[in-house]
Amino acid sequence: MNRLLNKMQENKMTLIASLPRNDYNLAKLAWENGADAIKVHANVFHNASQNNFGTLADFKEEFLKILKDSPVPVGLVPGGSTESSEEVMDEIVEMGFDFISLYAHHTPSSFYYDSRINNFLSVNSSYSYKEISDLTNNGYADMLELSIIDKEEYGSRLNARDLSKYQTISGLSDIPCVVPSQKLINSKDVPLLYHTGVKAIMLGAVVFGKDASKLISEIKAFRKEIDQL
Repeated sequence: MNRLLNKMQENKMTLIASLPRNDYNLAKLAWENGADAIKVHANVFHNASQNNFGTLADFKEEFLKILKDSPVPVGLVPGGSTESSEEVMDEIVEMGFDFISLYAHHTPSSFYYDSRINNFLSVNSSYSYKEISDLTNNGYADMLELSIIDKEEYGSRLNARDLSKYQTISGLSDIPCVVPSQKLINSKDVPLLYHTGVKAIMLGAVVFGKDASKLISEIKAFRKEIDQL
């Protein structure tokens, strides 16, 4: 617990790999090639990868292997509803995950007073700046994922308006902000994203696809640019 949060507070920029599928070998490739943290999924449909992830029980053995060997923090998206996430909270903590990642509207109220694990909260394009400010400045979350791109724009090239929105939100937030690769970003965008004030980039299916070799090359490229900041 707190390992990812500590990295984001200490580093200029942190690199997170959101795996396109729950696979030990992919996780190992991610941490071996420069990822600072890893995120996996359960009981949710993932729009960017178009992957329907099964239950925590379906992946428990694979997750435990990853958690046992990973030298970097590992977090979990535990579901797409408040009920499904709340049901498995105790099990998630016992397994040793560093953080839970959920949209605010899927986050049970009980998570707000559970200090056993970090709350990596996500917001989408429906949230107003006032809502985001309240969520990030009133103790509701430890880290904020800026999943603010409309689904129709997934995979299109990062643009100036996106950067402006990221900068506005990071300026409103008292907690570290993370940009996920809903848009197509490349390693040369790292300095631009850094100057928006965000503290982490999370690479996923839009950048990796489902190709292990692409995962390796992209993580290496982003790692190089981050280390040069």
